Amino acid sequence: MNDEKNQQASFFKELGCFMKPYRGKYAASILISILSVGAGIGAYAFVGKMVSMLFGHVPTWSEVCFLILGAAVCKLLNAVFLNLSTWISHKAAYFTLRDIRNALSEKMLCLPVGYFEEKGSGRLKAILVDHVEEMEKTLAHVLPELTANFLAPLCYMIWMFCIDWRLALLAVFWIILGFSVTSGMMKGYAEKYEGQCKAFKGMNQAIVEYVNGIEVIKNFGRVNECSQKYQNAVYEHAAYNVNWQKETQKYSSLGMAIAPFSVFPILIGGMFFFSKGSMEPGTLFLMTILSFGIFGPLMNAMNYFDQLAAMGTNAKEIKEILQQSELLRGKGTKPDDCSVTYEKVNFSYKKNEDKVLKNISFHVPQGSMFALAGPSGSGKSTIAKLLAGFWDADSGSIRIGNKSIHEFSQEQLNKLIAYVDQETFLFDESILDNIRIGCPQATREMVMEISKKAGCHEFISALPDGYDTRAGEAGGRLSGGEKQRIAIVRAMMKDAPVMILDEATASTDPENEASIQEALSAAAKNKTLIVVAHRLATIANAQQIAFVKDGEIKMIGTHQKLMEDCAEYKTMWELSEVKENV
Repeated sequence: MNDEKNQQASFFKELGCFMKPYRGKYAASILISILSVGAGIGAYAFVGKMVSMLFGHVPTWSEVCFLILGAAVCKLLNAVFLNLSTWISHKAAYFTLRDIRNALSEKMLCLPVGYFEEKGSGRLKAILVDHVEEMEKTLAHVLPELTANFLAPLCYMIWMFCIDWRLALLAVFWIILGFSVTSGMMKGYAEKYEGQCKAFKGMNQAIVEYVNGIEVIKNFGRVNECSQKYQNAVYEHAAYNVNWQKETQKYSSLGMAIAPFSVFPILIGGMFFFSKGSMEPGTLFLMTILSFGIFGPLMNAMNYFDQLAAMGTNAKEIKEILQQSELLRGKGTKPDDCSVTYEKVNFSYKKNEDKVLKNISFHVPQGSMFALAGPSGSGKSTIAKLLAGFWDADSGSIRIGNKSIHEFSQEQLNKLIAYVDQETFLFDESILDNIRIGCPQATREMVMEISKKAGCHEFISALPDGYDTRAGEAGGRLSGGEKQRIAIVRAMMKDAPVMILDEATASTDPENEASIQEALSAAAKNKTLIVVAHRLATIANAQQIAFVKDGEIKMIGTHQKLMEDCAEYKTMWELSEVKENV
């Protein structure tokens, strides 16, 4: 019982604020549930009266009809009130879930983009859709039905004590004995349930990885190893549940062998008292009937343990998202120009970890091209992503014009910056609509014109339905290079004054890269262009190139200056030239 209370307390502590606006509906649901219990007890009362009359005198037809009708009306009211209570609680539950989902979606808009890279879209989707949905059944049923399932047996017990305290005491003792044995299975329930959830998540992750990677697994002949990993995860999940069931089965079996049969002490004790002449047969019969209405509701209440545990766990995950630190943003301002300045910027992905960027400083005048070059893992993309809003810097400042990016609202900053990386996402809509995301009011002719400037018109027109071709789920009907080229067109369509290209041409073929670079150069006129280089040849004409290594800018200059004074850059250039010529 303590675990149940802890899980309830956990939910109300974490997410009770979402229930508060609908507390009237939840309260009405509970009150109507109580009326349902009262009607159910009324049905028993009419039946009990009928039994008393049968053992006392022969009732008249009018008395019998009245009692039968009364019992039927009470039973009907019991069903009506129960369904009405459930309907009201469901309505309140769906409103609560709606508000939770809205709060999550609004929160996600304020979170750093890097948070989604770290947590993974699959996990967040599971929380937003699956875990929130799992709470509906508990929210809709636990308050009214738990109330009824505890209140009804309590009322029956009070009634039994009013009829004959001796038999009532025997019944209470017997049920307590049964539940006390059963309670052994509840030891450490919350921890074991969390362990079950962990085992399930491990199995789920292994299944998703196995299915998504089946092509690689088969191509590289790794079927045995990977299927073994999948089978181990499935076995661990099954073994955990079997072992948990094995631990609890002895308590459950013994408890279920005692508690449900509270009629036994009633019959034995009743026959004893009847034989001594201290009990009427009608009383014994009525007490026997009432004893059948005690255990069932209590057992139904116990079935909510799993749901309460799940709801408590899900509430913690949801609260964790809602409590994530948001990006530091202001109410809005306007920059005097669209130059970009980094001043002594330091950054680490997590607190108390080593800095991945150290004392980064540079200035990019408006209308110029600034490139970031360096070995993999040097911090080039992280520098660009800080400007795009993936994270906030630990210290230092990043400015657009004369304003810190913290002074802009998120909406303003989004309008100022167009960001394209090599991991492009397209919606399962037409190519036209995917490009038009950059400018929703753009006409078909405007989209085609921009596509021509980017050198993409020909390949789009060659698709089965041209610009009306659907991209497929996550752009799955297109190649990686095609998706990147469409993403670049989309960024050009946005016409933002600051453009960030984070290895955006990495998947394009050499034949198309030249035309794309030419289009980008034209589109970037009078704009600030920051490029993270994949191929050094694409940045040779940049006004400034920063060579980055180990999270620090080692040198800034033109291509010619770096070739002369930066040996590491020169080595990278020579290696890239060799690759291009092979």
